Amino acid sequence: MLTPASFLLIGYFSYNVFQEAANALFKEKKIKVDILDIGVVLLTLLFGQIAAAAFMVWILDLADMLLQKTTKKSRQYITDIFGEQPRYAWLLVDETEVRVEVKDLKQDDIVLVGTGEQIPVDGVIIEGGAMIDQQSLTGESVPADKHENEQVFATTVIVAGKIKVRVQETGKNTLASQVISIINEASNYDVRLQSVGEKIADQMVMPTIGLGALGYATVGPGALLAIINADYGTGIRVAAPIALLASLGNAAKNGILIKHSEVIEKLKDIDVVLFDKTGTLTKEVPTVSKIITADETYSEEKILFCTATAEQKFSHPIAAAILEKAKKENIELAKYDESQYHVGLGIEVEIGQDWVKVGSSRYMESENIEIPEKIKVALKETGDRGQSAILTAINNKVAGMIELQSTVRDEAADVIADLRGQGIKEIVVISGDSEEPTKELARQLNIDRYFAGVLPNEKADYVKVLQDECKKVMMVGDGINDAAALSHAEIGVSLKGASTIAVDVADVIFMDGTLLKFHYLFEVAANLQENVKRSFLMVAIPNTVCIAGAFMGLFGLKASLVLNNGFNLMAAANGMMPYTETPEKTDNKIEEKRKESTSELESKENKSGVKKLIKYIYIHK
Repeated sequence: MLTPASFLLIGYFSYNVFQEAANALFKEKKIKVDILDIGVVLLTLLFGQIAAAAFMVWILDLADMLLQKTTKKSRQYITDIFGEQPRYAWLLVDETEVRVEVKDLKQDDIVLVGTGEQIPVDGVIIEGGAMIDQQSLTGESVPADKHENEQVFATTVIVAGKIKVRVQETGKNTLASQVISIINEASNYDVRLQSVGEKIADQMVMPTIGLGALGYATVGPGALLAIINADYGTGIRVAAPIALLASLGNAAKNGILIKHSEVIEKLKDIDVVLFDKTGTLTKEVPTVSKIITADETYSEEKILFCTATAEQKFSHPIAAAILEKAKKENIELAKYDESQYHVGLGIEVEIGQDWVKVGSSRYMESENIEIPEKIKVALKETGDRGQSAILTAINNKVAGMIELQSTVRDEAADVIADLRGQGIKEIVVISGDSEEPTKELARQLNIDRYFAGVLPNEKADYVKVLQDECKKVMMVGDGINDAAALSHAEIGVSLKGASTIAVDVADVIFMDGTLLKFHYLFEVAANLQENVKRSFLMVAIPNTVCIAGAFMGLFGLKASLVLNNGFNLMAAANGMMPYTETPEKTDNKIEEKRKESTSELESKENKSGVKKLIKYIYIHK
């Protein structure tokens, strides 16, 4: 009774294997590695090797269970990055704190969160201030200082402080939940190298069966069983998805959200990186470049004082730049009566005994304020350079002008040098600005080509221009104005981070809004490719040795089972290695790349005797 019972048990536990083989043979009409797996089971039974058949079925089930468990663990690992969503929150009801379940909160409810507590919702601070650890979402290790009217997100933790938050989103609608959902969706894709490994394994089925028949004819049944057990596919099918999930989770932990895993494979084929200029290569907040007085009546300090005082209620980039300049100059701003503060095309406010108006030249003209010739000339020069300016009038007379210029991100030059070190052949910038400032930025950052005066709806056309040159394009933009261009490029990268993640069409999002994540993005891709290749070699080499050993009479079925499946498990363990990987210090690596790039350029310059090594190609519409 033992043998029939064994047959029944083996048949029961190998049902899934039989089903996969039947699907491949009858539905897909393909000879796949699943057929080889079931062939090993049937042949071992045919030759009376019941223990070997049972071991083979156990190994196949173990591999399937291992993949399922590690997939579940990987998903849990990704979820754990953001922490568990808090179940309870302190709801403010008539100035009384009431403990309620988060799922019962509604939009516009007010919740109170204090030091050491996890923020339970996405919302806006309406009162108080706090230092908030946002590393789970942005990858920033330094806590962010948050105050009134600023956004906060669920799963982030208050390091110090206390805030009242107006609820915007809860549960599955929070940013953290959307991030987890996107990563899990991305993890459903196979790595192309995994597909290549399976394809090779499938292609090896018939040759393996042929070699098995040859082994049977020349050596005997032991060689046949040893050879057909040498399965090239099982190990890589388990190891590659584990490595992919681990890499996606590790990237998210370090502030890079990869929404589509195909990005990792596409990276090595990118020829061109196309940067949007404003807010990407340059900072969103400009800087005050100069202050020009209309005459000797008012000093530069007086103009800055009046302008900054008028702008102090605003948070737009121009106001931020002026206020930052006043802060650097240690200028103390005045207070004024809000009832005498008017906003239209410009700002009008009473400061002391003076009426101050701040705005564009058009605003001054609409107020019938004459613009002095000196200021008109300065405005034209500023416009020719592609910069902006605002005018300040005191008591209906233009007192002066403040010029603002866009500021290049501190890391931009080094990141561009690093991209060249990663194998990117061409760097291009696209901008809605006029030609002169775009041309100057291209010169300043050693950018190969620029497109100037481009409207947002035209940016996708320029992606197409580059693609028509047979180039693979990575577009880097802000995720909203550049939506069409981002979706047309082979890879779209957004620096906008959390504020636009729900509607962002980009494939990759740098959650902290800086360019420095580029180095780690390439590092993640390179490490994953290397990991999958290593796993494939772990599977391929021992199986090849096993086949050769079977022909020499050195290996039988038992040795083949141990060798093949032992290395399959090692390949699976190798797939989990990305869990332990930490990114190299990005700024240091970029600095090294920059030095290498600079050294290489200097070497070429010395050899050629030519002052300028890079010929900039400027194309504009």
